[in-house]
Amino acid sequence: MISSLKLTEMCTHCGFCLETCPTYVVTRNEVHSPRGRIEAVRLGINSVGFETCMYCRLCETACPAGVKYGQIITPVRKSSTKKTLMEKMLENPKLLSKSLKLLDKVSSYPEVERFMKFIKPNEISEPLETNDEGDIILFPGCIESVIFRRTVEKAYKFLSKNYKIKIINGCCGLAHISNGNHEGARKLAMKLAEKVKGKKVITLQSNCAAFMKEYKEWFGIEINSNDFAEFLIKEGIELPKVSDIFTIHYPCHAYRQKLTTHIRNAVEKMGVKISEMEDPHFECGAGGDYWISHPKLSDMVINVKKEKIAKSKAKKVIVTNSVCALAIRSMGYDVYHIADLLDT
Repeated sequence: MISSLKLTEMCTHCGFCLETCPTYVVTRNEVHSPRGRIEAVRLGINSVGFETCMYCRLCETACPAGVKYGQIITPVRKSSTKKTLMEKMLENPKLLSKSLKLLDKVSSYPEVERFMKFIKPNEISEPLETNDEGDIILFPGCIESVIFRRTVEKAYKFLSKNYKIKIINGCCGLAHISNGNHEGARKLAMKLAEKVKGKKVITLQSNCAAFMKEYKEWFGIEINSNDFAEFLIKEGIELPKVSDIFTIHYPCHAYRQKLTTHIRNAVEKMGVKISEMEDPHFECGAGGDYWISHPKLSDMVINVKKEKIAKSKAKKVIVTNSVCALAIRSMGYDVYHIADLLDT
């Protein structure tokens, strides 16, 4: 890939990215904007803005020059012991499950207190596993597999009507790349490619599906990645009818990869009545682990998102990404994955 410094030359400083950036929206400070961060990279400044980036990369969707912001910001992001430990837990959902169940015993840590505010009692489960080889691969995603296991079970049950399924639990590497750990993300991509053996991979996490589609550009690795809704639509699978009103939040990376079309089509195919929210793809406030590492800025973004959802007048939100679901649920809304609607 082209060096991040070389990529900064593509930026024309037009400012189209500013209103798509959640941290700029809530601070109105150029330091916390894509334009400001790119300029800091160009000048060789170690800016605090590098770490306040939520890595939604929505700026890329607004950029008329096609600036590859993700490739510019990733090399200057700094990892830490806490982030490394979190990455290791995400790589092993069984370990993640055990670790989360112990959190209440160490609740004196600010990060733990923050995490537990978003989790319901007795919600943490062991990940669902299968021993079958399978015709297709179901990749629930690290957080989804231990906090929203019921959603995984519903997706597995529904897909099992027509396919033999192998479940592979783990992390896609998006958390790693967003923390600047390019090598850690590359190793996970290689490991996953070896496990799936060229089979179709269906993930319940729209942002994971979006990142897997970028494996070739980032690492030269190809995986036949499909978002859950994408697979349902492309396979022409018959879906049950749902008579209810929802609004839809489109996860940031999924929006950038245009996966939102499939999400919308699947919901409409079920007959769901959609009450539109303002800027449905605007960052939810979670930002991967950002809601734990930067609680103040996260809450500011969450409040903006809450106002946008409120304008829809809906009480139920369709969310196809687990940390987005946690953030939106914390606002007082009921959250549903598309898989949750398949047994209604």
